[in-house]
Amino acid sequence: MFKALSFATERVNTIVRDIFMVLPFRLLMFIFAILTGVVTSYSVFAEEVFDRLDGTGPSQKRVDVIEWEGNLEVHVYPRGSLKGLSAKLDDREKGKKVMVVGYRFAQSQAPLIRRAILGVPFQSKLKAFINPKEKDFDKLALSNQDLPAPWKPYKLDRAPTQWYPDGDERNNTEEATPKAIRIPASKRRPVDEGSLGGYDF
Repeated sequence: MFKALSFATERVNTIVRDIFMVLPFRLLMFIFAILTGVVTSYSVFAEEVFDRLDGTGPSQKRVDVIEWEGNLEVHVYPRGSLKGLSAKLDDREKGKKVMVVGYRFAQSQAPLIRRAILGVPFQSKLKAFINPKEKDFDKLALSNQDLPAPWKPYKLDRAPTQWYPDGDERNNTEEATPKAIRIPASKRRPVDEGSLGGYDF
């Protein structure tokens, strides 16, 4: 009897010991699963917020930016998607010019801000053009020169107020948002937005 009781006690001790050995491992796996879920959810959320404009994001729009002959050409798919375009040159860092472009689509009044690294030696006074003969996508160009037909002048939206896409912490720095200099009304001159009258969608 004592032998059976001893065996039973030893068996119980073995089960308890196994439980305590397994529980920490399972607890660790549970915590790991939770952390993985949080990271995955955050990644999906970030992907939803930042539209890569590759046709798979929230806007379902695809944008290709191409440099050619001293110009920056913008293709937006599908045709009719683009309701407004804005742009300004970021030349604050010597030797690293970037075009800040705002894309305004039908479903939103606020433009999506994106940055295009330039190989073209752009100057800040921009001209915009549209090629209305393109049937598959909205075809626009930014340039410092006049473009021949079939290009026609295009009226740009007001230049973007920020240097970086929404959510970028650099938008909140002094460098990104320089302090405005107050100029007496009597000395103010009309501001050239760098846009031309022309064709819109």
